[in-house]
Amino acid sequence: MKSKKKIFLAAGITLIVLVLALIIFTGGTEAETIPLQQGNLTRTVEDTGYVQPATNYDLHATQVARVRLVHRAAGDIVKQGQPIVTLENLDLALQASELRVQLTQASAAVSATRSALERSELELNDARVNLVRVETLFESGAVTEVEFEKARLQMETGLRSVEEQQSQLQSSVSREAGLQQSLEQISLKEEQLILKSPVDGIILDLPAKQEQVINPGTLLATVAVSEKLEVKADLLSDDLGEVSLGQRVQITAPVLGDKTLEGEVTKIYPRAEEKLSALGVIQRRVPVIISLKDSANLQPGYEVRVAIETATRENILLAPLEAVRTNPDGQRQVLLVTDGQVHHRFVEAGLSDGQSIEILSGLTPGDTLIRNASLDLKDKTKIKSN
Repeated sequence: MKSKKKIFLAAGITLIVLVLALIIFTGGTEAETIPLQQGNLTRTVEDTGYVQPATNYDLHATQVARVRLVHRAAGDIVKQGQPIVTLENLDLALQASELRVQLTQASAAVSATRSALERSELELNDARVNLVRVETLFESGAVTEVEFEKARLQMETGLRSVEEQQSQLQSSVSREAGLQQSLEQISLKEEQLILKSPVDGIILDLPAKQEQVINPGTLLATVAVSEKLEVKADLLSDDLGEVSLGQRVQITAPVLGDKTLEGEVTKIYPRAEEKLSALGVIQRRVPVIISLKDSANLQPGYEVRVAIETATRENILLAPLEAVRTNPDGQRQVLLVTDGQVHHRFVEAGLSDGQSIEILSGLTPGDTLIRNASLDLKDKTKIKSN
């Protein structure tokens, strides 16, 4: 029994010696290492965006009407001034017809009153001349006082007639002007029944349907300037602190293939909006507009991926993000490999893009690091690189 225990003990000691020998002769603990290099780093805020026209025009109904004719279809190219939708307002047509009749009558009344006034003015002038003549004869005793009073009465009657007709003419002219103004307003409303394209562009949306009865404010068509496109992206409000106007943006999309478009942040909306994520989580997002230098083959409505460059560093010392760990006290530390041994080294870190991190101090180019800084390797542990 004792001899068996001695055999087992000897075997255990032999196994330990073999393991230690294996570690010594094979170079130590295996771990992936990476040399520290210099390079450039760009931090980005990335999200999904959608292509939209930089300028578009919504055409709305201005009155209760019926859609009589839809001239175009969504996606059609249109020139400025081309009709898109024609409406019909029978009440408006009736009002216009009645106003035209009333205006014709008012114009005729003005002409008749003006003619009557001209005749009265001639008669008044004759009465004044006659009064002067009779007054001279009366003073010389050639006519009686009765004849003089008759001449004076004729002149006063003529004057009152002229004044009345002048007042009547003024009233007739005012009525004619009022009817003319009303007819012009009706004519303007009639012109609004034909919705025309305000620009050369493309019809993005055409919800108007023939025979549809619409109310004021109803959207009938949307026309966009097709040559100029932009991207609208709704960014998380937490990411917005790094985003500012003028920052460069990289735009990618499956439809672009390997091509990457360049853009620029041109507008940041002043308030956040609540959006429901694909996972059903309510998020606070802020719309951001990105201009495109070249839209390539993008079209309105296409989904793209945007990467807003918020910070850039050039010719800096870079380490993989996983090669730098943060201790409980907040200090950054790496596992530096020197002469085949691990050395714990404190470093000062800077900018990170989520994959690499800037090393500000504590290391030099060419230093070798353990790629995975979370490994539990004690100081001076021997390492075999793989």
